[in-house]
Amino acid sequence: MEKSLIVSMMDEERVVMEAERCLFCYDAPCEKKCPAHLPISQFLFMVRNRDFVGATKMVRSSHAFINTAGYVCPTEMLCQSACTRAKIDSPINIREIHRFLTDNFDVEDYLSLPPMDKEEVAIIGGGPSGLSCAFELRKMGYKPVVFEEGELGGIPVQEIFEERLPREATKKDIDFVFGNFVHEIKREKVKEVKPLLDKYRAVFIATGLTKETELEIKGIELKGVYKARNLLRKIKGGENLPDLGERIGIIGGGNVALEIANTLKTLFPDREVLIIYRRGLTDMKAFPEEIERAKRIGVNFYFQSIPEEIVGESNVAGIKVSQAKLIKRDESGRRKPERIEKSEFIIPLTSVVIAIGQKMENLFQELERVKGVVKVDENFMTNIPGVFAGGDVINGGDTITRAVGDGKIAARKIDEYLRRKRDV
Repeated sequence: MEKSLIVSMMDEERVVMEAERCLFCYDAPCEKKCPAHLPISQFLFMVRNRDFVGATKMVRSSHAFINTAGYVCPTEMLCQSACTRAKIDSPINIREIHRFLTDNFDVEDYLSLPPMDKEEVAIIGGGPSGLSCAFELRKMGYKPVVFEEGELGGIPVQEIFEERLPREATKKDIDFVFGNFVHEIKREKVKEVKPLLDKYRAVFIATGLTKETELEIKGIELKGVYKARNLLRKIKGGENLPDLGERIGIIGGGNVALEIANTLKTLFPDREVLIIYRRGLTDMKAFPEEIERAKRIGVNFYFQSIPEEIVGESNVAGIKVSQAKLIKRDESGRRKPERIEKSEFIIPLTSVVIAIGQKMENLFQELERVKGVVKVDENFMTNIPGVFAGGDVINGGDTITRAVGDGKIAARKIDEYLRRKRDV
C-alpha cells in the first residue's frame, strides 16, 4: 500500500506529546477554520491530560462523520492551516489525534439523548450533510425522517478509494448515526418538495450533486470514454472495470480528477496515467495532499492544455489539445486560460476519463437556483418557507467537513424556525 493512503497511527505517548504542543489560543483560530465547528482546543486539552474517553465523547458528539474525517479531512487547508503553532515550528497534527481517539475508544455506551418529543423533520439525502442534520436535530428532540433510495453515506461510501478511506470507518459513522439519530428512513426518491410540507413542518435538502458535467467536444461518443464518478463507484463497489488500456488520460483538475487518477495509478502501477488540465498547477482546486501523492506515485501532468477533440476511428486513440497561456484571474480567483493559435498537438491515449465537474439532478423545480445550485439565505432557507438546503447542493461541491458543518448549522436554523412557528 502506498504510504500516504492510510495516515500512520500515533500511539498514546506520541498523541499526548503532540497535544502538549498546543498553545491553547484564546479564540482559537483552528476552530474558526473548521467548517464542522469541532471544539479542537478543548479535546486537545483533554488528550494532554490523558482523558481519552472524555476527548472521544467530545469529538463524537460534535461531528457525525468523525471517523471518516480522521482519514480524509483536508486539515492542511482547514484547521492546521490556521494553527498558531506553525509560526514556531509546525502545526499540531489535529487529524491524527482525533483519529487516534475514534479508532481506539468506543463511547456509544455513554450516549445520552433527550426524549424524541418534537416534530418530524424530512431530510432528503443520506450523505454527510443530511445525516449531520439528522444527528443535530435528534439531539434537540426532533424526529429526523431521512429519504434516501440509495446507499446511506453518500460520496464517502460510494466513491472514495477503499485504501484511502476504509469502508469500516464510514460504516462506524453511519451505523452510529442511523442507529441512534434517525427516526425513520424512507427508501424513495423525492422529486418535489411542496408535497412533503403537507406532512412535515420543515424539510432539509441534502441530495448533493449526483450528475457529472458533460465535456462538449468532438469524439465524446468513441468507445473508451468514461465518466470519473462512474468508475469510482465501480471500484468502490468491487465491480470489474472496463479495459482502460495502457495510457489513461484524465481531463480535469479538481478533487474527482485527482481521486480517479491516484486510484487508477495505485491499482495499475505499470500503466501510464495522465492528468490533462487547462490551467496551471497552482490553479488546481484539488487538495494539496492529493496533488503531492499523485506526483509521488507517478501520475503525469499536462498543464495549460485545452481539450479540443478526442481522436480515433471507433475507439479512443488520443486527444487533441491546444496549448494555453494564463491571463488575468476570473471570478474563482484562478488564472484564466487563453488558447494559443496553431498550438494543437495530439496526446496518444487508450482511454479518456472525464472529471470536469458535477451538477444537480433536474429535481425540485419549485426552488430558486443560482449558478446551477439551490439558492439559500443566511439561515440556509430556500425561497419556500420551511424548506432548507445544505452541502454540495448549495455550494457546488466542497469538502465532507463543509457538508457536515452545513448540516449542523441548518439543524439549528430549522429549530429556530420551528420554535418561532410554535410561538405564533
